[in-house]
Amino acid sequence: MSETEYYRSQSYQEYLLSSHRREVCPPEDVYAFFNWKGLNNLVDFGSGLGFYFQEFRKWFPHVWIWAAECQQEIIDMILRRKLMEGIEQLTPFHMDQSDHPLLPEWVPVPEIIFASLSLSTFPNPGLAMDGLIRSMKSGGRLFIIDWSKTESGFGPKINEKISMDKMKFLAEEYKLEVTKSGRISEHFYGMEVKASSNFIYGYYDLKEEEDEDSAVFKQ
Repeated sequence: MSETEYYRSQSYQEYLLSSHRREVCPPEDVYAFFNWKGLNNLVDFGSGLGFYFQEFRKWFPHVWIWAAECQQEIIDMILRRKLMEGIEQLTPFHMDQSDHPLLPEWVPVPEIIFASLSLSTFPNPGLAMDGLIRSMKSGGRLFIIDWSKTESGFGPKINEKISMDKMKFLAEEYKLEVTKSGRISEHFYGMEVKASSNFIYGYYDLKEEEDEDSAVFKQ
């Protein structure tokens, strides 16, 4: 495993569920930072083992959570956790590892995609943002939480972090609009992104807003 694939480490995944992460980036501050209005389907992109699952259930009791992961072993652990903890309205699903991720068509088109500590693992986070924006209906929003580019003594090495300014620049390179950005805590920043008026959806506009068969997967 290369250094840039630190996120595949079991110890890193376990850290992401730790009380220390809660201390350095309180979920309540994350909730307060973003505007969650109009939410019915939320994709937790690169959910890992599910640090936010119980928070989502508390914040949005009627919203369906779609947990996107590229590692099958993590999906298996999410399913085990779902059963053991009785987490309702949660469907984990596999996404192929791609530099330009697009959601499967059977997943209901989400109003919001939530990407916590995942975009900085991509070779080009701007290209990844482009794919995620294309996976939503017009007006859909991408919520990003990522590591500030500082020495912290925990998490990935500083050269594996993407600064807030660079993340904003990469979004704008792909004709995306950053509607809000700022520090959430000392070591983390947040960013809201949507398509700008110059963004061209192309043939992805043909994607249906709701897949009628998706109810089969809501189990």
